[in-house]
Parts: sequence; structure tokens; C-alpha cells
Amino acid sequence: MSKSLLHIVAVLYIVALSCGCSQEVNVVSMTDVNIAKWEEPITVTLENEVSNVIGDLTIVLHVNRLFEAQDVEFEIVSMTADSLRYSESIAAKSVVEWPAVTAQSFDIEIPYRHNVEMRKMGQYSFTITPLTPLKGVESAGISYKREK
Repeated sequence: MSKSLLHIVAVLYIVALSCGCSQEVNVVSMTDVNIAKWEEPITVTLENEVSNVIGDLTIVLHVNRLFEAQDVEFEIVSMTADSLRYSESIAAKSVVEWPAVTAQSFDIEIPYRHNVEMRKMGQYSFTITPLTPLKGVESAGISYKREK
């Protein structure tokens, strides 16, 4: 391979790596909950390493076969990296579509907020409290999917 062609390939490779604009980055933070009856608040944190990023937030429930709730309601308290606090209640459908008869656990993803801008670098914390007790939830948390 000639030097100029090798140089072009190297430059294109570097550009491809640095221009990963269409790649998604998914950051998930979860914690274990009382599987028999989850009713206590949990707090999870997401570390934002880039300022001014936009993405989607999703509530994630890792459930087992004991989970039967068709609808879920949560109170969510968010705290931004610069200590702004926001509280709201959400309700959503939570139907589990088991991938196989033998599957023992499944992740339910409940859309929470779209096009959320995390303006500051630092920790963003989310306290999630079920408004009615939930049975069969092994862990719960939040996912932040953003463009890289």
C-alpha cells in the first residue's frame, strides 16, 4: 500500500472514530428492591460526563414471573447536577411480553421523558417510588439513551 493511500485510510479511520454522531450511548443505573413487595423509594444516579447532551429517559424494571401489574404509577424526584429539583407522578402500562415460556426474568422499559437535555456535567439523581406496592420486581432504575 502506498504512503498516500495509507495516510488517507488512517485519516478516514480517525474521522470515523471521532464522528460517532449517529452512535447511541445508553447509561443504565439500577438497584435491587424488595421482590415480595416493592413500596420503598430507591435512588439511582447517572453520571453525565458531557455537557449539553440530549437523550431519552426510561424507567427500567427487571421483573420475574411473579410480576402481574398491568399498570404502574410512580413518583419521581429528579435532582440535576446543579441541584435543581423536580418532582412528578407518572402512570404507564406495564405489560410483560415474555420472550419464551422458559424465561424467568424480563426487563420492562417504560418511556419517561424524551429529549431531556443534561446541560451540566456531574451527577443526576432520580428517586423512584411506586405509588402502589409491586410484587415480582427484582430491581428498578433509569436508563438515559443519548446520541454520542
